[in-house]
Amino acid sequence: MGLKKGSFVVADTVSVDDPYDINDPNVINLVGDAPTVVASVDVCIKQPQKTQVSLDSMAQIAVIDEEANVTFEVIYEILRNDTTIATINDEMDYVTANQGRHTNFPNFPLVDNNPSAGLNTYNLRCTLVTPPPEGSLTVGSRSLKATVFEC
Repeated sequence: MGLKKGSFVVADTVSVDDPYDINDPNVINLVGDAPTVVASVDVCIKQPQKTQVSLDSMAQIAVIDEEANVTFEVIYEILRNDTTIATINDEMDYVTANQGRHTNFPNFPLVDNNPSAGLNTYNLRCTLVTPPPEGSLTVGSRSLKATVFEC
């Protein structure tokens, strides 16, 4: 069985009920300043000059902190074969609610033109730059989707 010609989609999606449940194995605790891959997809490219990969991504960031107002900074990156191809560096002032509040790093569509021939690994990576003063951050639901177009 060979590779199908035409467009195809590859996705890595994780959904969680409670992004604050650090005992849930699907919830990722961002610790220190170590970059953490939260979603990954592999795409095999046969003709790079005739191929585009459209990437869509999302990550749900939850703040666990007793303070009412917190500031934190997260770097949100998309990588191809360990090379950053897109980044958002976001410092947030955050007002927590009694039950906690989370934020979604929104989808930022990205088209990777002429990727390398062979297997390409796309990663969605989050790095905690400045943690909340008394708490921590978790990544709950997240998604990385690659739609491959062959011209």
